[in-house]
Amino acid sequence: MQRIIRKVKSIQKKLEFAKYCYSYGDDQRFVQDVKAIGKLPEAVFLEKGTGERKTEIFYHIYMEESKSGFFADHNKLLEYLFFADYYQLVPVVEYTDRYCYAEDHPVNGTTNPFEYFFDQPAGIGLDEMKSSAAIIHSRKDNIMLAKQLNPKRDGYSKSDQYLKEMGRISKDYIHLKPQVKRWIEGEQRDKLSLHKETVLGVHVRGTDFKRNYNGHPIAISLDEYAHETEILMNTGKYAKIFLATDDENAIELFERRFSGQLEFYKDVVRSKGNETVMKSESFRENHHYKLGLEVLRDMYTLASCDGLIAGLSQVSFAARIQKISMGKQYSDMKILDRGLNFHRAQNCN
Repeated sequence: MQRIIRKVKSIQKKLEFAKYCYSYGDDQRFVQDVKAIGKLPEAVFLEKGTGERKTEIFYHIYMEESKSGFFADHNKLLEYLFFADYYQLVPVVEYTDRYCYAEDHPVNGTTNPFEYFFDQPAGIGLDEMKSSAAIIHSRKDNIMLAKQLNPKRDGYSKSDQYLKEMGRISKDYIHLKPQVKRWIEGEQRDKLSLHKETVLGVHVRGTDFKRNYNGHPIAISLDEYAHETEILMNTGKYAKIFLATDDENAIELFERRFSGQLEFYKDVVRSKGNETVMKSESFRENHHYKLGLEVLRDMYTLASCDGLIAGLSQVSFAARIQKISMGKQYSDMKILDRGLNFHRAQNCN
């Protein structure tokens, strides 16, 4: 009888696994990986040791083409870096030439789009890494270690523990390229420091977000953003508003509602429609690089503000993480959350 019970349980486990595999049956990489189990020597098992000595094991973080925004990729990079930190690996980051912010020529002396904006986390470049004896290559599965810090796994629910850990990772591993750092700090001085006043940061994610993509946050209306901003401004705690947005309509509305109190960067490519700015084309030199530079400046400026109003977006998550990495916190933080879109339309491409 016990033998029959064990057999039934074994069949149940196989059926459960078959059901799991069925949902990924059209994922070529998943199928190849499953078929390769037990055959590829590159597959490794890492065990966290108890010693404090760090060995020079290189972890090549290769950020594959995602067609995602700047901070969707950046926040994912923090999760890879969390993996490297946990296992005491030496991270080396490479962004593909199909990265949305890549140019077809060197920028800031490099062809690696990550290095357009940042120094390598450990000061080790790709060439030096390739000359080493052993390299561990990143896998998409690696980011699941960081995602375990979130009770929900919908991509837009971030626990306090997760944000705190990503803040620590950002402080330890993310370093702006010197010329980028100087430029951003100079821009911030022009917008914030000269006023010597408290500033409320507002991030409005518009353009294609208004399409209400499946699995993405339900779009917040411009009136809702303005209403919440008005509530905090009426407290008298803030003298200025810094608005970061990809939406030209948001600029127009806030200029009407908060005349004389509003600051925003004027040299930013924005859109009035429902098309993401990321896919915009321009004849300006280094357009794609500058798109990344502009949103990076927005994020760092939001992190330097005293209060924050934002929806669920990768930029606002990055600003909150950056604030934590600076050892600071917002005096007021209002995150507008209407939940996520769940419908059948496959409109996330």
